[in-house]
Amino acid sequence: MGAPSTGKTTLVQALAEKYQTVFMTEYGGEYWRENHVDRRITLDQFEEIPLEHMRREDVLVQDANQYLFCDTCPITTYVFAKDYHGEAGPVLEKAARDSQSRYDLFFLCDTDIPYADTWDRSGDVKRRWFQNQIIGDLAERRLPYFVLRGSVEERIAQVEHVLSRHKKFGNLTELFAEPSTE
Repeated sequence: MGAPSTGKTTLVQALAEKYQTVFMTEYGGEYWRENHVDRRITLDQFEEIPLEHMRREDVLVQDANQYLFCDTCPITTYVFAKDYHGEAGPVLEKAARDSQSRYDLFFLCDTDIPYADTWDRSGDVKRRWFQNQIIGDLAERRLPYFVLRGSVEERIAQVEHVLSRHKKFGNLTELFAEPSTE
């Protein structure tokens, strides 16, 4: 997860290559580029994104080698809808709620890398604002997440560290604890 231009796409591609698995692209961005009018999509259009996103994940997970790395999720789409329209529709709200238990781990890419200014982005100030919205939403949902900072290689190492200690259905709170000095 993370605001635009925080390295999500680069990271999931690199992780998929490292772990010889597949990754889920950012479907919401793809949908937006194909359907926007004056850089906007409607509230009804936002309702279409999470269903297709999750459908594609369900297909990809069948080919995954232990991990499926996802470039965003319906929670990010929810935050975008709130930004655009001040609200999210019922389909998107449900998908965002379901996302809370759909994924094993949440990683948040920090804004500590240079901003890549492309035609489809709204600027570095908006990136920082959007990052705060995502952090706030994760807090409201009480979802634990790991912040990834530094270069791609440093971020990969941080993910590796978490994955090496993670036990599915087991030790999430232990992953956040400081190592014992005993």
